[in-house]
Amino acid sequence: MTLSATSLAAAVGASVKNVQFQSGAVNVPHRIVVIGTYDPTKTSIVPNVPVLCTGPGDAAGRYGRGSMLHRLVTAVDKGSNGVEMYCIPQAEAADPVQAAGNIEFATSLVTAAGTLYLYVNGDPCHVSLVVGDTPATISTKVAAKITALLDLSITGTAGATAVAVEAKMAGPYGNDIVLSLNEGFNESTPAGVVCVITQPTGGTGIPDIDSALTALGTGDDVNELGFTEGVHGYGQDSTTLDSISTWNGVGNDAIGCYDKLIARPVRFLCGDTVAGSAGLADLVALGAARVYDRTNGVIAVPGSCSHPSEIAALAVGIMARVNNNRAAESYIGQILTGVFPGALADRWTSDYDSRDTAVKAGVSPTVVKNGAVLLQNVLSFYHPDTITVSSNGYRSMRNISIVQNLLYNVKANFQQEKWLGISIVADVAKVGNIVDRQKARDIDAVMDDLVELVKSFEEHAWVFSAAFTLDRLKAGGCIALRAGGLGFDITLPVMLSGEGGIFDTEVQFDTDIAIVL
Repeated sequence: MTLSATSLAAAVGASVKNVQFQSGAVNVPHRIVVIGTYDPTKTSIVPNVPVLCTGPGDAAGRYGRGSMLHRLVTAVDKGSNGVEMYCIPQAEAADPVQAAGNIEFATSLVTAAGTLYLYVNGDPCHVSLVVGDTPATISTKVAAKITALLDLSITGTAGATAVAVEAKMAGPYGNDIVLSLNEGFNESTPAGVVCVITQPTGGTGIPDIDSALTALGTGDDVNELGFTEGVHGYGQDSTTLDSISTWNGVGNDAIGCYDKLIARPVRFLCGDTVAGSAGLADLVALGAARVYDRTNGVIAVPGSCSHPSEIAALAVGIMARVNNNRAAESYIGQILTGVFPGALADRWTSDYDSRDTAVKAGVSPTVVKNGAVLLQNVLSFYHPDTITVSSNGYRSMRNISIVQNLLYNVKANFQQEKWLGISIVADVAKVGNIVDRQKARDIDAVMDDLVELVKSFEEHAWVFSAAFTLDRLKAGGCIALRAGGLGFDITLPVMLSGEGGIFDTEVQFDTDIAIVL
């Protein structure tokens, strides 16, 4: 049955249709991608295919307990509190080498019972010792404890006087494993124990991350699953960072995931724990080499015994959780739960001028308060000399969150049914047929949607002021009709809201009470 504007027969019609009467912004749903290697004995895994991951337990079963992917997922999940996450498993590189170290007890003889407070990247691996324990006994106990803790990133084999330690995963990831003692409050080594630790080294072999990125889509389908954050276990490897940056889009151009037809940009982080001024100098040099990289950033916790890639994974999870709830929220003061601070002498982050130097180089420092490590400025490396700091939107990961939302909502608005199959006319008011008017659009119709979008952006605190944009829309020139009436070209100028972080207050005082009286 059809009821039209020309129908004559008596009838009462009633139907429903779900339409959007005006534009309104919504928060982009965040989704995290975790890229890393897996236990090579897991022969059923198909590499370089994104797989939905429900959490650490899922990752442990699929990719092996203590594997790179399992460890990264555990850290991401701790920070994200359940934000949707996918894994892209990668096979280890050709001819990979696992990092190896040693825990030596050669001159030990326990004279007072106690606990050996051993840590592996901050994970407790504590062993009870009794009077009379010899190097062989201690080594056997430590190796057994390492073996029992399946989620650790290492294996341990007891020898006559030492435990030979090997990373579960090949590659430089193992070189960042830190074995340490007495990280907790008031912990000490039992009397008679002499422990000499040789940190794991020698890990080589990084998979080609291009294979994983290609799995996220090519052409107009780049990042088709809509990932907003990502993390990997390949550290500061320049080839890896370059590939990710190129895939997402270098510089200030509409390329990669920033392409006009895609508009799905992603943020990535890696980590750093190198202590002291040398660590800061290395990071400044890293930032100096990556001034057009608006994708990658580095989180620094100098001197920490936690794994740098896992610190980055935790921070990525926090970013996703915070911005999933509020796109304009920054991360200043967010606690990196479970991350150990470095010794005070190792923390270049304790000095404001050093932190300021880092931030200007595109490096994200942290601070330690009451024993906890807190995020501060979380940045990408993007800081070209040609763009002033006050105009550099890509330098802040929080600003990129807002950009993700602006792009998402503009595309969503003009992809809705309201704008499909339209007829472009000079003046909708002159389209008299009620059916045809439903799909007739003019420049004023575009303007109406943009006005509502910008007002909604202001309501979410994504923009500093809607008035800034509205004034420019009213001035004209922001909406142009394409030749032949083939569509509209839009320029939408917005001023992002500011990111709080610096408060400079001066308290002025006097002692002349007579002024008050």
